[in-house]
Amino acid sequence: ALRAPSHPASVCESAAAPQLTMIYFPVRALAEPARMILEFGGVAYEDASPQQAYGVPWKDAKDKTPFGQLPLLLVDGKELAQAGAIIRYCAALVPALVPAEPLEVARCDMIFEAARELDAVNPIVNVFRGEAFDAKKAAFFDSFPAKLARLARQLRESEGPFSCGAAPRWCDFMLYHNLDNARLLEPAALDAYPEVRTFMAAVEATPRVAEFLQARPKPVDIGTKPMLEPNVPGIRVKK
Repeated sequence: ALRAPSHPASVCESAAAPQLTMIYFPVRALAEPARMILEFGGVAYEDASPQQAYGVPWKDAKDKTPFGQLPLLLVDGKELAQAGAIIRYCAALVPALVPAEPLEVARCDMIFEAARELDAVNPIVNVFRGEAFDAKKAAFFDSFPAKLARLARQLRESEGPFSCGAAPRWCDFMLYHNLDNARLLEPAALDAYPEVRTFMAAVEATPRVAEFLQARPKPVDIGTKPMLEPNVPGIRVKK
């Protein structure tokens, strides 16, 4: 069973730990990397749907948010929008995931930005249906092989198993998420690159993250009636 996160002193001092609520739809998309970072660091947070957070349907809550979109992270009640900003903030709560040297900091950002070039996979997994799904999937996989080959080269040059070497960094969770969603669409999509398979396995074996990956809702009926099973925004929904 998944345990409630703790606050190890080496990661996030409990006295200074903010109260975090991740507001998002029940989809496997842009909130996943931030959740994985928080799980890795043992940082407590809650998941909430927009209805739970605002007390009204999303169409009525949308204009109340900074940019009319989700995910949104509440930090001690203050709104933080934009997925990249949320992910970087969460990483700042987990120093073990943030490199110390400026060039390594930049490399981490580089991998993150390269991984985000695969963001188009998210609506294909979670939104599109029928002919639109087929067309969007075909377009995604038209450019995917070249992008994957370049990412594989970066993993190989890092001497891995992670993108910046032997230890995981915050960018790895963005990379893992988009590659994992690609694998949901085509199970053999990553098979040509041993270093990519090794990277995926290394993330999946990471303490606390491994438990999270097993416990989180599973996407079902992709391309026909996509949803999560169970259909909840995340595993940390307040009961």
